[in-house]
Amino acid sequence: MADIGFIGLGNMGRGMCANLIKAGHKLYVYSKSEAEKQYFAETAEICESAAEVCLNSDFLFLSLPDSPVVEGIIQEFLETDIRGKIVIDTSTSNPISTRELNDKIAAAGGFMLDSPLLAGPEEARNGTLTAFAAGDEEIFEKVKPLLMSYCSECTYVGPIGNAHLIKLAQNFVGLGQALLYAQIYPVMEAYGIKASEMMQHFDNEVLSNWVFRFYSDKYVNKDYRKDFAMELGLKDLMYMKDLHDELKVPAFMLDGAVDLLRLSLKIEAEESPDFSYAAETMNKLCAGLYES
Repeated sequence: MADIGFIGLGNMGRGMCANLIKAGHKLYVYSKSEAEKQYFAETAEICESAAEVCLNSDFLFLSLPDSPVVEGIIQEFLETDIRGKIVIDTSTSNPISTRELNDKIAAAGGFMLDSPLLAGPEEARNGTLTAFAAGDEEIFEKVKPLLMSYCSECTYVGPIGNAHLIKLAQNFVGLGQALLYAQIYPVMEAYGIKASEMMQHFDNEVLSNWVFRFYSDKYVNKDYRKDFAMELGLKDLMYMKDLHDELKVPAFMLDGAVDLLRLSLKIEAEESPDFSYAAETMNKLCAGLYES
C-alpha cells in the first residue's frame, strides 16, 4: 500500500481521501480548517503543514480552490524535498500555471499529473467520479490504481496541462449554457412568457441535457440553493479568459458571461451566491431595479 499525502479536505477532497483510506492506503492529510482535519483524526495522520505531508508521502494529492493556492503549496514542496515524488493536482487549475509548475517540479526531480474531476461531492463520497489525467504516461499508469479508488472512470489525455485544458473547456460550455438560460428566461418573462412555459419549449431532443434540466429547474422555481459557488464559476471562466489573452484573440461569448457574473456579485447582497443567482440578477435588471 502507498504512503499518500492529501491536501484540501473540503467537499470534494473529503470523499476522495476517505476512499483512498478505504482502499487500504496510509494517508497524511493537511488542511487549514481544524474541523476538516479532525474529520480524519482517527483514520489518517494529521499534519501541521504541507511540508510535513511532503516529507512523509510518495504521492501528493491536491484538492484546492484555485491556482494561486496550488502554487503556494507546491512552493512548500519544492522548499522541502520533492525528488521522486508525484504531485496529482485534482483541482480545476489554470493550465498555464500547471505547465509552469510541472517544469519546476521536474527540475527538482519530481513528477506531476493534472487530474481534474467531473461530478460532485456525492460522487466523491461514493467513489464514482469521472476524471481526466495528463502528464507522463508511465507516471499515469503508476498513479491510476490510486485514482480508481475514487473514480469509476479515468481517461489519459496526453501531456501535462491537457486535463486542465479539457476541464476548462467543458466548464466554459456548461457554465455558458447555464448563463444563456439565466439570461433568456427573465427576458421572456418580461415580454409575457412564463419561464415554466419556455422550459417546456426548450425541452426537446436538440436542447435538453443535464445542464438545461438542472439550471432550468432552479430558474423556474427561483431555487438558488448553494450547489456551486458563483465565485468558483467566475474563476473557471477567467482561466479560460487567460487562455484567450495568451493567444491574443478576443473572447466574444466569454466576455458577456464574465460581465454578467461580475455584475451579479457586485449587486447581490448575499455574500457567496450560487451560480444560478445570475438569473435573479437578470430578473432585477428586467424589472428596472438596477442598471447594467
